[in-house]
Amino acid sequence: MDAFLQIAGSVLVFIVLLDVFFTVLFPASGQGPIRKPLGRWIWHGFRFFGKMTSGQRRRNILSYSGPIVITVTLTVWFLLLVIGWAMIFKPALGTGIQASSGTTDTGWASAMYFSGFNLTTLGVGDLSPNTDLYRMLTITAAAVGFAFFSMVITYFLSVYSSLTSRNAFAQGLHHLSGNTDDAAELLVRLAYDADLSEARQHFSSKAEFLRQIHQTHRFYPILRYFHYREPFYELPRILLTALDTATLIRSALDQERYARTIHSPDLNTMFDAAMMLMHELTSEAQPSPPAKQEVKIWREHYLAALPRLADAGLHIRVDTVAGADEYVTLRTVWDRPVHKLAETMLYEWDNIKRTS
Repeated sequence: MDAFLQIAGSVLVFIVLLDVFFTVLFPASGQGPIRKPLGRWIWHGFRFFGKMTSGQRRRNILSYSGPIVITVTLTVWFLLLVIGWAMIFKPALGTGIQASSGTTDTGWASAMYFSGFNLTTLGVGDLSPNTDLYRMLTITAAAVGFAFFSMVITYFLSVYSSLTSRNAFAQGLHHLSGNTDDAAELLVRLAYDADLSEARQHFSSKAEFLRQIHQTHRFYPILRYFHYREPFYELPRILLTALDTATLIRSALDQERYARTIHSPDLNTMFDAAMMLMHELTSEAQPSPPAKQEVKIWREHYLAALPRLADAGLHIRVDTVAGADEYVTLRTVWDRPVHKLAETMLYEWDNIKRTS
């Protein structure tokens, strides 16, 4: 029975360390025997309560999801390590591990205590190993604890550094669009010159940030659970603004005058980077033919953008019907996946679209 308990404890410790390895050192593997199901269960709980509310109250509830997923994951890792090592040490209490004075308690509380203060590297206290085997196991437990806390700190810093970069990009995009997140307004504010050469530089920098966000979400899937009370931080809105901007440029601007911009690598790269990020976040969503009501809304949005672009001095496409048709065709490629992402992560579409 004692041998079985120690084997089970060793397996438990191995599973936790394997989960920490996949999460911190090899996150792109997509594996995680503890983290993945635990994150899903917590998120399902937030979805359950989030669906009972709407608007600002829902955003307030969901804003706790990411921090709680991280907190619970780290707590579960530590508790399982303590339990696993306690299972290894318990059979040795009173023999291989003894109290420094008096009778050695052989209960689970003492085993958990001995396991805990070794993992936290606090040093040997009133219980100490007195055989070579358990001295080595005690050192091993302390080394595991030191490595665990080092990797946890690394993981914590990496996640929040990635969040800071993502939020800075979202805030910059929000301010660049005049705090509207409207693609037409963003394009107007980028229209510094006749050929939009300055705008192309912006597209290149935005593409770089989108690629960075894509990689960080690929390496740290937990980032998608972070919601914020301010709507402009929401991932679907970031994607909607970027993709709608590229779509408007390709369909609304004069095709000859702005040919260099429309076919520029900078614009194509921004569009492709946004699409890659979207598919990373919601790979199961595929483009689908829009309903008639959707097409009507898209056409109205397109036609409403034209006067704003023209007032800013941009040369718009003469054939507005052909332009609207192209806008609908281009938007069909990405609109459904963005909707799916918003739906999956419990964002309200009316809040996402703003004016788009």
